[in-house]
Amino acid sequence: MNRRQFLAGMATSAAWEVLPRTSRAAPDKRETKLRRGVAIAGAEFGVGPQFSNLRPGVAGKDYTYNSEQTVAYFAEQGVTLLRVPFRWERIQPRLGEPLNESELDRLRKFVGWARKHACHTILDVHNFARYTLLLGGKPRDCLIDATLGDRVPVTRAHFADLWSRLSAAFADEPAVEAYGLMNEPHDMGASDWKAISQAAVDAIRARGDRKQILVPGESWSNSDHFIDVNGPQAWIRDPLGRTAYEAHCYFDSDYSGNYRQSYDEELSRDPDLEQRGVKRLKQFFEWLRTNEVPGLVGEFGVPPEPRWLEVMRHFLQALDEAGIEGCYWAAGEWFGAYPLSIQPGLARRRKPQLDVLVGERADGAG
Repeated sequence: MNRRQFLAGMATSAAWEVLPRTSRAAPDKRETKLRRGVAIAGAEFGVGPQFSNLRPGVAGKDYTYNSEQTVAYFAEQGVTLLRVPFRWERIQPRLGEPLNESELDRLRKFVGWARKHACHTILDVHNFARYTLLLGGKPRDCLIDATLGDRVPVTRAHFADLWSRLSAAFADEPAVEAYGLMNEPHDMGASDWKAISQAAVDAIRARGDRKQILVPGESWSNSDHFIDVNGPQAWIRDPLGRTAYEAHCYFDSDYSGNYRQSYDEELSRDPDLEQRGVKRLKQFFEWLRTNEVPGLVGEFGVPPEPRWLEVMRHFLQALDEAGIEGCYWAAGEWFGAYPLSIQPGLARRRKPQLDVLVGERADGAG
């Protein structure tokens, strides 16, 4: 069971620049105070075997945008950058048509809480470069630009239309700092993610929208293979130069974030395990420097085991030294026993991962 399947099971049971403020990909860390963020998961939950654009589930039963209390809690902890995952099928149940006003209102409500508590948000379309259509009475995951039979049911034009409509809804909202085009595209086959993402950027800019745009890499946005998968060159042409690239980084042996093996099992195969997170950033950092483009690490996370916390501590120091911000995966009120969660329980006790996330910075600041 992967990280996303775990979340699906849980749901059915109960003035910022991403990087940097100059044109360099690795500014002096003293130029600006870096923020650490967190994904507030829940609106992407409830994606079970019957899920589709016409069977999106019921808000409050199958999925949640959480509550103002959660936003207030992380604001109090100094975590003011909030990544908001949500599903394309819910916000736009029919491709190329207007957004669903009820779902849009739920997203706007969350963003309003963020504004009230001086937080900033990243809107994250959490779809893995796919859209689940109900075809012939059965759900079918349709990859963007992929042929199915004699047609292409989900196209880059549909994706661009989604972002044009989201831009119309949020371009003037100050609490939305960036658009996360798509979570973890993978197994793209003949579909060209570079062209697909460019189409979305073009649609946003055609509206005169100046917000930061986050573009992930292929193959789950894996930081350790960013050059191998995406090639040596940055690909987005943005007339405003306000596009940043997003990578994800987990520290277990298969990169999944499931942490199936214990720390001792991992250590027996990798004596330098404590530095694994730092090493897995090197290829992404090199790519950003070579292309002189900004970046963000949009997901990372660990179980509460003290030695995994040390791996994350070294990783965060490397982010600080490179001048790059990151968002922890994850928080959310429906997580229950999910081991990576930093959502407080009823006693509002801070999770140990949160202590590391908001702890001592590489420059010595608290």
